[in-house]
Amino acid sequence: MTPTLSHTDGGEASVRSDVTVTSRDFGGCTIVTVPGDVDPGRVDEIHATTAAAGGKHVVLDIGNASEVHPSAATALAALHRRAQARGGGVCIVTREDGVRSQVSAAANGSQPRFYDEIGDALEDSMAAYQAAARAPMPVDPAG
Repeated sequence: MTPTLSHTDGGEASVRSDVTVTSRDFGGCTIVTVPGDVDPGRVDEIHATTAAAGGKHVVLDIGNASEVHPSAATALAALHRRAQARGGGVCIVTREDGVRSQVSAAANGSQPRFYDEIGDALEDSMAAYQAAARAPMPVDPAG
């Protein structure tokens, strides 16, 4: 199913789909919540949701997931690399050591940050967003 973009009363963007992956903007960071285990179908929704929201600073709440499909772990690591390439990153909320180790193994070097609590992940993501906003724009040496 294709996610649809809507707006909540607070003005933040919200993306919902039939599989119930949800997303909202919070201070320049995209919060994506996945209600259960992460399988390849959910990853497709996560990618569509983050693309629709334009998030390069993403907090991915998979705190209710007890497992992540191996191909999904690879896709989540790739999502982090793409966000990093745009000057951001992915903060993953989960207390499950198995989920952390699956995604870490798939990341192969470029590790997303893991958090037990969404508040901690959001605080770090917002700090990174604000630091990036304050950073000077690079000068093109060609003129």
